[in-house]
Amino acid sequence: MRFCPKCGSLMKVKGNKMVCSRCKYSDHDVEKVILKENISHENDKTIIADGETLEGRVAISLCPRCGSVRAILLNKRKRLYRCMACNFVYNI
Repeated sequence: MRFCPKCGSLMKVKGNKMVCSRCKYSDHDVEKVILKENISHENDKTIIADGETLEGRVAISLCPRCGSVRAILLNKRKRLYRCMACNFVYNI
C-alpha cells in the first residue's frame, strides 16, 4: 500500500506508475507491488455514539482526518463513512 505524498490518499497502480485518485499525483517509481483487496464488514449493527444512534456496518476505512481504520459505512452507494475515533464524516 502506498499513500500520496501530497494529499495522503491511497495511490493506485495504473500501468507502470502509481496514481493518486484524489489529486492525480503520479509516481513512476513503481517497485514490486502486490495487488490484494480484503474488505471486511462485520454484521449490520446499531451503534450509539455520543447519544446518537448510527445504523450501518462497521468497516475498515482510513480516516483522512485522524488516520483511524475503523469506520461506520453510512451510505454504501455514496461510499459515505463516519470515523469511529473522531466522528469525521467522509466519502471515498
